[in-house]
Amino acid sequence: MSSNSIEKLRTILKRKATIFHTGGRRPLDSLEQSWIGRVTVALPAEEQPVDVQGNAMAPIMQLYLPAMPFVPQAMRDVKLLTVFLSPDVLDHEDMEGYMCIREYTSVEDLVEKDFGEAFMHIKAFPLFPELIENDYPVWDGEDIPEEYGDALNNMDEEEPDYFEDIVEEIHAVHKIGGYPSFIQPGIDFGEGYEFMFQIASDAKAGLNIVDGGCFYFAKHQNEGIWRGYFDFY
Repeated sequence: MSSNSIEKLRTILKRKATIFHTGGRRPLDSLEQSWIGRVTVALPAEEQPVDVQGNAMAPIMQLYLPAMPFVPQAMRDVKLLTVFLSPDVLDHEDMEGYMCIREYTSVEDLVEKDFGEAFMHIKAFPLFPELIENDYPVWDGEDIPEEYGDALNNMDEEEPDYFEDIVEEIHAVHKIGGYPSFIQPGIDFGEGYEFMFQIASDAKAGLNIVDGGCFYFAKHQNEGIWRGYFDFY
């Protein structure tokens, strides 16, 4: 297997992403600060979101996107994004009706709001972004798309090991862009949906998604509808 072939495939696969570091620095006293475990603003008319059973959803994340070194094209016009989850979300494989994502293209009309205790009682921490130039997909066997599978099988010499020879690092952390860090194989959000961001288990914030899992969020490219999924070890 030639190093040129490996580098060519790496170049084709890698995507930019913004990953987040939890805490470790003093938060900014500004709306430009992103948070895990906290949502501080909304439009004046917006109330606490409720799930399909009428239960109040709890705040889990607030992201100020202009401060990010990278965001997906589909989110370039969004200035602020907030995420709420139902306390019962982990009891339902389909997250529809148990999640609420609010996008704001302007922050001028936002006002401070108190949405109460965070999802799963996690501790609020500021998030600090870092640019990643080379995020790679987590592929396990049949997850590999046919065109890339053919490329792997047609290498000059012996078949490479995907995780040993191609992937440099899997960023299973809070992240915008790049690839979802799926733990379970065979996941597909559906036609027209593109992965946007993920919320990962976070020891510092006290967030454990069942057993070291993640929440993943994808947006329909034309309809703007959000779809969520979670998995764990």
